[in-house]
Amino acid sequence: MRLVQLLTLIAFGALALASPTPARQQGGPPMGLQLGGDRPVVMDVMVSGLTAHDADQVVRLLGIEVGQPIPNSISAAQKRLWSDFRILVAQGGYLFQEVEGGVRVRLKFIESPVDLDPRFVGNNNFDVKRLREWAQLDDRVEVYVDEADKIAERIRTAYLRQGYYFVEVEPRFSGEGGVRYQEIIFEIREGPKVYVKDVQVLGNESIPEIGFLFWKQSLEKSASLGTKGRGLFAWWGHRFVEQVVEEDVVAISEVYRDRGYLDAVVGYDVEFNEDRSGVKVTFRIDEGEPYTVSSVSLKAFEKEMVELTPGGRKEAEYREVELSLPEEELRSLLSLQPGVTYEAVRVALDAQSMRDRYGEEGHIDAGSFDDPTRTAGWAFLAPELVYDVENKTVAVTYRIQEGRRFFLRYFEVEGNETTKDHVIRRRFAQLEGERVDSGELRDGLRRVRATGYFDDQYAQGAHPPPSLRYRPVEGEPDLVDAVVKVKEGRTINANFSGGVASDQGLVGIISLQVNNFDAKNLPSSALDTFGEVYRKEAFTGNDETFGIDLSPGSEVSYWRVFYSHPDFLQRYFDPLGLLFEVQARDRVFRSHDENKRFFRAALTRAFGQGDYQASVGFRTQSIRTDDLDRTVELPRTLVDSEGTEDYVGLTGSVSANFLDNRRLPRSGWSARWTNSLYMRGLGSDANLWKSEASLDRYFHLSSDPDSAAPGIYLGLGGGLAVPFDEDEGSVNYGERFFFGGSRFGRGFRFRGVGPYEGAYPLGGETFLRATTEYRVPLYTQPVPGTSRSRELFRGSLFVDAGVLDPEAYQVDFDQTRVSAGFALGMIEPFPVTFSFGWPIASEAQDERQTFAFSLTLR
Repeated sequence: MRLVQLLTLIAFGALALASPTPARQQGGPPMGLQLGGDRPVVMDVMVSGLTAHDADQVVRLLGIEVGQPIPNSISAAQKRLWSDFRILVAQGGYLFQEVEGGVRVRLKFIESPVDLDPRFVGNNNFDVKRLREWAQLDDRVEVYVDEADKIAERIRTAYLRQGYYFVEVEPRFSGEGGVRYQEIIFEIREGPKVYVKDVQVLGNESIPEIGFLFWKQSLEKSASLGTKGRGLFAWWGHRFVEQVVEEDVVAISEVYRDRGYLDAVVGYDVEFNEDRSGVKVTFRIDEGEPYTVSSVSLKAFEKEMVELTPGGRKEAEYREVELSLPEEELRSLLSLQPGVTYEAVRVALDAQSMRDRYGEEGHIDAGSFDDPTRTAGWAFLAPELVYDVENKTVAVTYRIQEGRRFFLRYFEVEGNETTKDHVIRRRFAQLEGERVDSGELRDGLRRVRATGYFDDQYAQGAHPPPSLRYRPVEGEPDLVDAVVKVKEGRTINANFSGGVASDQGLVGIISLQVNNFDAKNLPSSALDTFGEVYRKEAFTGNDETFGIDLSPGSEVSYWRVFYSHPDFLQRYFDPLGLLFEVQARDRVFRSHDENKRFFRAALTRAFGQGDYQASVGFRTQSIRTDDLDRTVELPRTLVDSEGTEDYVGLTGSVSANFLDNRRLPRSGWSARWTNSLYMRGLGSDANLWKSEASLDRYFHLSSDPDSAAPGIYLGLGGGLAVPFDEDEGSVNYGERFFFGGSRFGRGFRFRGVGPYEGAYPLGGETFLRATTEYRVPLYTQPVPGTSRSRELFRGSLFVDAGVLDPEAYQVDFDQTRVSAGFALGMIEPFPVTFSFGWPIASEAQDERQTFAFSLTLR
């Protein structure tokens, strides 16, 4: 019985795939019936073989209708019947009989057997719903018998992905041969779930395992192996999936090839334990020798799309042409030189260097066009490699598709529903009519992304970052339009929160921050204000910033109002900005209470499309110091500062910002130098110059700028507070510098770093500081619809070092403090940071504090 059923299935498949014989009888007109210019009319149709389908509907699907001429061919319709309904026209089942007025059509069909409800047995660990999902049955009620083997293989493949290496899935049938309705039972023998107990790599002499924890470097890490053994959170091991092991073999091979080991051979062995529930995977590597570069040459090509058949598919052909740039100039850009090991990273660097150089000359990367198949774009083609196996050398020929030079016709912005065009346009230095500079346009795109106006970290779906594409101009082969595509992001942040910090105690925060603010874009009415602001119909779109903060707390209370306009005179490419800020802060220290009032107004000037900025303005500040701790000896600087002191003067700053994102930077750098000059002639109680400088550098350790990957942060800073009259004495305690706490000097108590005078720190008039951090994403979440991931939890290793000197212009490096430790921080949905630091270099009076934390609940 089983043999009969299998033969029936084979017959169905053969009928579906084979071309019927004779061809004219099956797909064309019937034998013996000649079709001239007028085809005979169908007078009658006789159907046999259909039991589960409507005969009239099936005949219509073949294009045969009573009263209409015979169709020229039913071949295409036959294929649709099989693919959609599993119905075959039987061999010799399409016949004609001449009758008065036309022909009678006789059709004989074969229907594939179906099972209305397949059953599963032996599935001890997964329910039927899961099995139907794996089988891709969804809500189908009919399963064709000829699909049984494919369904069984889908189920088996899904079991293998779950670690059931020994699973067997076999379809079994019930019912007599020739009976249409059969029962399909999928018999499953799951076997044990297999866990990887150990992973061993042998033969990796050139890539040994070194380091530990976050600093660990190994072949497993370089290849991002998916096969993993026991771990801290997987004591029983990770599930064994042979497909993943095979993918790891390919990944290891690619790592070796990228490092010049072009002959490396990678294989693997598996060794199961007695009950087959555990396995040891051993990767075996025969590295061979690395290949060195014997020569490097460059060739330029012109791309042409050639039709393989008239009006059909096209194929690219490349014709060698002369280099448009001097070869020696291009060679000077290359890192791959004769004598060095052939490495993929060098090839990638060379490709980028040449892409940048050609971009300066108006060449546009082919992948940046709306149509990436365009022949006029620049492309780095796969290098031509000629191997000398005996001497282990390789001759490299870089192949470049140069394309043509382009000029910019128009600059367009798409997707900015609320943001004004000029907000985006002024961040690009490229002007219409100029030769395209791809590098400058990429810098402009970086500036647009850095604004954060087109980010939405809370978006549930995909929120694409701003992109730059080029659109060719029809009829003008040397012109293109640059199109920046954006999607409006989250620019209004309302925060009602409470939190606790080791440096500040309990705090409450009420804040409203509106980026990309527009003070002139008023709501239609007072009642509609909140709705229109939420929908970005009011107070948004002009690159201004407005913020209000109110924070009562147990140790620190403050309020702040801030407004800035980057171009209040509407000069666009030569902007002059305006800034206002007013702030009050009350702080309870262990040694005293401090109350500060602050106001600042300044003019700002942006240079280089906003990469550089300078400001000059007016500043007032009032500091009241009272409620001193008289129970202990106090620093003289604190005692001298008791009471109220007002400062009035000028302020100025210069800054540079080349960060990829100002809210959560991953790469780039920023620098800032600020100065405040308080003078008695302007109404100040003291003459004081205060200056601070900082430099922050971020390194993203991934070729994908949008990926959540490890990174390095370097921070440098320094400052001076100088009274510039001989009779001024020391600087007010509230204007001096201090170290220690969760922000800098982790491992020391807040303001716990000396030199001390009495029971409390003296504070410094000069400081230098440096921070190094290695940051690693500990938990990420995929962004739906993209290949990107969002970092939610981060770990870091840090070293803080700094020196405070109580005198201006003095630095005693013997007083340097150093601490090191690690930090764990949640980035989203609310920021929380736990720091654990230990002093490495300290003094006896310094107050230590290993644990510091800050937490904000939204």
